[in-house]
Amino acid sequence: MKKYLLLFTLIGFLSGCVSTDSVSVTSEPSVVASNPISSEPGYRSVPYTNPAHIIQLDGSERFVTIADPDILVGEDGYFYLYPTNLECEMGSLGVMFDLGPIFKSDDLQTWRWAGSVFLGHADAVNWNSQAMSTGGVWAPSIIKIGDRYNYYYSLSGWGDPNPGIGVASAPTPVGPWTHYGKLVDQEMTGIRNGIDPHVMIEDDKVYLFWGSFFGIGAVQLTDDGLETFYPPEMIKDHVVYIIPNNNGTKMNINVNYEGSFIMKKGDYFYYMGSQGSCCSGQDSTYRVKVGRSENILGPYVNVDGDELTTGGYGDIVVAPNDEVKGTGGSVVIQDYAGDDWLIYHGFYRDGLDPNQRVLFKDRLLWDEETGFPYVEGRVASLTEQEGPITVVHENNE
Repeated sequence: MKKYLLLFTLIGFLSGCVSTDSVSVTSEPSVVASNPISSEPGYRSVPYTNPAHIIQLDGSERFVTIADPDILVGEDGYFYLYPTNLECEMGSLGVMFDLGPIFKSDDLQTWRWAGSVFLGHADAVNWNSQAMSTGGVWAPSIIKIGDRYNYYYSLSGWGDPNPGIGVASAPTPVGPWTHYGKLVDQEMTGIRNGIDPHVMIEDDKVYLFWGSFFGIGAVQLTDDGLETFYPPEMIKDHVVYIIPNNNGTKMNINVNYEGSFIMKKGDYFYYMGSQGSCCSGQDSTYRVKVGRSENILGPYVNVDGDELTTGGYGDIVVAPNDEVKGTGGSVVIQDYAGDDWLIYHGFYRDGLDPNQRVLFKDRLLWDEETGFPYVEGRVASLTEQEGPITVVHENNE
């Protein structure tokens, strides 16, 4: 295998407490240098400026709200993006509301609609009828298990007393999708506000991580990821809290997390979660915090060794500033040069709609002394940046 010929994988898709809603960093610790840019034929680096662009069939750009992204790369080398439900141009169908949109890109910057998980499967969400009246399909997680692509999704409404996680599977990143309905719900597991799934494989075991502001739970799934390893009546006895439930009656945003993502690097697992207010436009305080552990099931600690519900409540990876608020819902992918990239959403003050979330990306740096990740300045970049190494395609259809 050539040095740069790496198949993309997810290395595992809504707030820590600091004294202000914005972060200003005047100096940076030393970092491990990124790999050199590849000049080999068949690869390229496209400079980018945040936020990303959504392109329609006629080549024009359309403003589209993108929240809670998850991304993988198919065997064709294209990136595939799976966000929370939204309104967009669904190809030749025109502009519609899409419960399970899929976008495609060859450079992580310009995206086109490529399919829908729920198109033709309207009854696939009938297992939570309340969700469809006040909410929808939120914060999906996509992973390849064997020769199938599994799509996990939150089905929940605001104030939903019994939110749940569903699953669908397909032989390609865009379908055709087989729907299996509910995987878990709050009554079955005891996980309050049980949304925001993240699925990861470690030691040949498939784990589901999920939860929002009242603790983050984990449970083992079957080898194909389509069912829980334990029968429904036994799941509560086998849920492991990687971030404890505070057992309170109200959300404590200084302690609790959502939008979980876990990646493994070296000897450590890194947990990234979003803290703060996710959805208040320019008043959103969302930020990504990180902790690490030698065990996928924790405990996860910050750079000072404090667990994520104590001390500094994790370490900042990216946080809001005056220009970009609500930076969260993050995942990490690796490019063909071996560099890590943080993909996340935020509210851009100077964008077309400053109160709707859009897609950002920034190179993930690693502190040489502490081994902890962060983006430069710990805020979203808004100037032109050197892009990730991607595969050259003749067209992006």
